[in-house]
Amino acid sequence: MFLGRIFCAAGLLLSLMSCSKDKTEYTFEPVKVEKFTIYPKPTGGTSQNNGYIGWVGDVMPYYEDGKFQIFFLHDATDLVKSSSAGQHPVHKFTSTNVLDFNYEGEMIPYGDANTQDQLPGTGSVVKVGDTYYFYYTGHNSSASWLQNNNPGWATANDREAVMYATSKDLSNWTKRKDFSLRAPSGYTGNDFRDPYVFYNDEFGEYWMLVSTKTATNGAVGKGVILVYTTKDPSSNTWVLKPAPLSVEGTYEMLECADIFKAGDKYYMLFAEDWSSTPGTHYRVANSTAGPWMKPADGNDMFDGHQFYAARSAADASHRYAFGWAHRRQGETDNGARTWAGNLITHEIYPLSNNKLGVRSPLSVTEYFSNEKEASAISESGTVSRSGSNYMLNGTNGMALYKFEGIEGTAKVLGTFAINNLTGTAAIGFNTTDNNTGSYTIKFDAGTGRIVAYNNGVEVTRVPFNLEVNKAYTFSLIIDGSVSVLYVNDEVALTNRIYSLQGKPWSFTADGVTLNVNNLKVRYH
Repeated sequence: MFLGRIFCAAGLLLSLMSCSKDKTEYTFEPVKVEKFTIYPKPTGGTSQNNGYIGWVGDVMPYYEDGKFQIFFLHDATDLVKSSSAGQHPVHKFTSTNVLDFNYEGEMIPYGDANTQDQLPGTGSVVKVGDTYYFYYTGHNSSASWLQNNNPGWATANDREAVMYATSKDLSNWTKRKDFSLRAPSGYTGNDFRDPYVFYNDEFGEYWMLVSTKTATNGAVGKGVILVYTTKDPSSNTWVLKPAPLSVEGTYEMLECADIFKAGDKYYMLFAEDWSSTPGTHYRVANSTAGPWMKPADGNDMFDGHQFYAARSAADASHRYAFGWAHRRQGETDNGARTWAGNLITHEIYPLSNNKLGVRSPLSVTEYFSNEKEASAISESGTVSRSGSNYMLNGTNGMALYKFEGIEGTAKVLGTFAINNLTGTAAIGFNTTDNNTGSYTIKFDAGTGRIVAYNNGVEVTRVPFNLEVNKAYTFSLIIDGSVSVLYVNDEVALTNRIYSLQGKPWSFTADGVTLNVNNLKVRYH
């Protein structure tokens, strides 16, 4: 749950507005109106103060009877948040095909400054008998709560605790006020969140994963994942296992953990935002008890930082990772990255060597049925073309092909190959008349990465080892300001690029020869 970095700002906004709104009339920047077809965000009429228009935060998917119930933390507009008692209640999409989404509005409301869940946080759904249990994080960082100025409480309150609500139909939820799971001794109550509850067939019991940090003599340590178990969630009795899960690597927090089985291996997803490689990571194990290890090649990500807090759910034949793409303040490329954005869905599946691969869901692939060749509008350097095949020889200087802009929702696809590992090939966006672009995705073979840059500053990256003269398939899905690149059905790179719509885009080669073949553009 990507909460640590936004609570101070969110709380500050609330407190400032409550103190000064009677004295000053504030105006808020209008939300940019964008049409999204593949990667949705909440919509509800045209009013910015109705509590529905907003963005998708951490996603909590659940699948049953042919339908994905896609719960998420709803981030409202600043206009709404300035006068609200809390923030990001749980809302929901439903979908049968992870292409067409129905927005169903609020499921679990936030509380207020006198309740643990002033800000509801990430959780999960499990069904026991005929009842659904939605375990979620309750967060309250207000001074009155932490100092326990609330009547009826005899001891200090934790900033975070695990709570739950119940339902018979996945739409009407009742909070259970007689349950609150708090950090045990040796762990911090300031960061105790993201419950993931599932029935563990391997051990014949329910497991609850909780993300927290060690705390000894007031000193907070590393992030860990605790495991609680029970035979019956309705008993409200959860027993803490003696030690956290053994997860390779050291992180400040391991957020939004998720465990599933694929083939004969177990996989864990978790998110972190404080290392040199932030984003959604994964681990592999022979047992849910661990140890949870990186793949043998050490590459433990299938997308970059712009695809955050992914959790998964599966139908009868496919498993999908549901995350969200960061947006930027002011909805411009140069705005500061901020929490919540659009729902992004990848299909994930096991590759060889215990790795996870990622690809576009089949429903999304089939959506783009009208094909045409890309339209090259200019070129520079040593280049040649034969039909839909392009050669860019950047050995002695930059080589470029520039193409007409893409409008709306589209997919660019083809294959590419490079002839050495010392240079870079790139896809450029917002390519100007002097053949420079503010936003580029570079295939950096020398460092084994695909990296996106905004005005020369790295935004996001994903590890990927390129081989010389090997042909790789790629597809680039563009939907409004969201761009998702898939390479060889192995990795993806999600980006938020406000400047791409209608602007020329390009392929470039610098210090390398790039061959792009069967280049096509598809629309619906």
